[in-house]
Amino acid sequence: MLKFLERFDQINPQIVYLLMAIALILPVLKPIGLPLSIDQQLTMPVYQWIESLNPGDIVIFDAAYGGGSDSELGPQLRAWFTHCMMKGVKVVGMAQWESGATLAFNSLQSLSAQLEAEGISCKYGEDWVFPGYKAGGGPTWRSMQDDFWTACGNVDWQKTDFSELPLLQRLKKWTPETVKGIMIFSAGSPGIPTFTQYFPDHKLYVGDVAVQVAGTSNLLRSGQVKGIIPGLSGAAQYEKLIGRPGLGVKLMDAQSLGHSIIIILVILGNIGYRLKMRNTQRRA
Repeated sequence: MLKFLERFDQINPQIVYLLMAIALILPVLKPIGLPLSIDQQLTMPVYQWIESLNPGDIVIFDAAYGGGSDSELGPQLRAWFTHCMMKGVKVVGMAQWESGATLAFNSLQSLSAQLEAEGISCKYGEDWVFPGYKAGGGPTWRSMQDDFWTACGNVDWQKTDFSELPLLQRLKKWTPETVKGIMIFSAGSPGIPTFTQYFPDHKLYVGDVAVQVAGTSNLLRSGQVKGIIPGLSGAAQYEKLIGRPGLGVKLMDAQSLGHSIIIILVILGNIGYRLKMRNTQRRA
């Protein structure tokens, strides 16, 4: 046994690569379901917000992220959107980033087809719409509160006129009375500051990349933000809350298993080194 442990002092890197490949691929193909705790301060308030809404209430989200953050914020958006559809809450999708608009719309378009196949109402134009990216920065977003249609150019991301989308008949102005909260999936700037500056009277919630959570938590403590989905872990937590494990849970399983293998190999490597040094000293 001791001889075996000594070999870990110089383990073949190819073996490490193989173990890591298995650890990262296997949970994605078949989720393990490793234990996952729900953050009561960050994730739970977002879930409770949607749970508190009535069928037919309208919420808006902003896809303020790009491809580099899609692995974290994409699963968050899908879980949150699914929750809204399950509750009968209507969703209007916006985007401060043009890349975010493309990523979010493509993702939700495929997801809506899956939900419809499961018997969950998710009709475009009635249950959700996607005006998407609108140029002009802060002033454009500010003007949406007075005349949403005009500020958006009266067309959605697919160039469909707003008059053909039943849901938007209820959203001529973006006010706290017409919109029951805003969800900001943010990876940087422009992002959260647009809403803290121009929409201070609205309930703001954030889906954040992990590296930004510490900074956004200051807004949570000040009351400007009511809840935060934190990174990939938050996506997995939200999937668990709605009872629909998805990509977030799979990726968290892969991450946790990968970290576990690294820790085990570090421990075995140190044991192997100590044993080898002890035997060397004895021979000397």
